[in-house]
Amino acid sequence: MTFDPLAGEAGRQARRTLLLGTLFALIGAWLYGANIPAARAASQAGLPGAELIFYRSLIMVPGLGTIALALGHRLSLGPADRGPVLRLSIAAGLTATFYLSALDHLSVPLTVVIFYTFPLMVMLLSNRIEGRPLSRQQILVFSVAFAGLVIAVGPSADQLTVKGVLFALVAAMACAAMFLIAGHVQGSTVRTLFWIQVVVAPISLAFLLVNGGPAPLDAFSKAPFAIGIAMAAYAVAFVFQLMASRRISASRTSLLFLFEPVTAIIFAAWFIGETLSPVQLGGVAMILAALAGEILLDSGRKPAPVTSAGEAG
Repeated sequence: MTFDPLAGEAGRQARRTLLLGTLFALIGAWLYGANIPAARAASQAGLPGAELIFYRSLIMVPGLGTIALALGHRLSLGPADRGPVLRLSIAAGLTATFYLSALDHLSVPLTVVIFYTFPLMVMLLSNRIEGRPLSRQQILVFSVAFAGLVIAVGPSADQLTVKGVLFALVAAMACAAMFLIAGHVQGSTVRTLFWIQVVVAPISLAFLLVNGGPAPLDAFSKAPFAIGIAMAAYAVAFVFQLMASRRISASRTSLLFLFEPVTAIIFAAWFIGETLSPVQLGGVAMILAALAGEILLDSGRKPAPVTSAGEAG
């Protein structure tokens, strides 16, 4: 047997790529998690979620456009790309707008728990679209996650508002649609994210106008730190998610991004004093364990493309 130094180097490079991709995904999830409590603090200071998204899009559109051009990526869409990108952008815009708007009415832990029903919706819808029944394992996953949702939300039922729950559920449904649509979108990820932000801006603007916005400009001076974190954390998380998606599979990225709701709940407890009881945290753990189980089952059923639609919150 002869030793092949090239094979050894290839193995080391593969491990290095996997470790870097994992690290980038965890950093991205951590930043997305920090974004949610910051958006909640901004809302409490008088800057609603939809308005935060609108101003963030105004900043990100030229930024993403500059990055795309610097990388040599065309921003124009071909006839075959316009429909899929438009559908993805609308789903992403609705996800972002309703997710952060739910924070105007619910605490961070309750919003995150309700929103993270979207992977279950993806599971149910994908089975329906593909015409296959739910397996026993998927039924078990759904049952455990639903029980966890009841345990996590139940003790705080008096803190729920109809509008907040409705917004979080609409965001979850839009996010499920976004993940199902994303597989039909081709081309540069940076270009796709650019057009997502272009569409997000008018959606969030229409929402805030319908709901009595815009807020007075002095709202920015009441919570500049929180607003800055909400905008910067989301933008930088985008970058890390892109770097992770180029190095590891979509299924592994999805599993690692379950770190996001955990960090959101932890940051909410530390910085704005919104907490869950130990029993409720047990319910959150049940949900995350069930979702992790479904991701692992799904990655074993079919190969996952190394692409990412990007977060939208």
